[in-house]
Amino acid sequence: MVNFVDEYPRQLDERGRIILPAKIREEISDTVYITQSPSDRCLHLYPEEEWNKVSQTVKQLPTATDKNAAAFVRLFFGKATSAQVDKQGRVPIAKRLIEYANLSRDVVLVGANTRLELWDAEAWNDYQNSLSEDFMIEGILKYGLSI
Repeated sequence: MVNFVDEYPRQLDERGRIILPAKIREEISDTVYITQSPSDRCLHLYPEEEWNKVSQTVKQLPTATDKNAAAFVRLFFGKATSAQVDKQGRVPIAKRLIEYANLSRDVVLVGANTRLELWDAEAWNDYQNSLSEDFMIEGILKYGLSI
């Protein structure tokens, strides 16, 4: 199981690719799955192993009888794409996903436990600045974490 941490400033090249940091490349296979975040204007990048786990979890949703579940599955998987990591560690990002997340040249790859998030650098800074100083404490208390 992979646990992604840290944040990595990156740049999108003229062909819409980012270079994964070496220590991340060591942790993933040659395929990553990229989809829109359901909650923020960023992208989620899943290593193949984690994508398979997510797929198995989502497979349990009652899509035949629940319109919301069906819509979620259509959007989550319909907007996703698989991408091959090349020998230089570059990952191509689909143009429609770049547009969705409003990615400029400067981006940040953010470790989010079992996935990575790709943010426009300015949007990432704005997001962090919008959080209250007590955000971490509030989250620990709300979710009953013992950390």
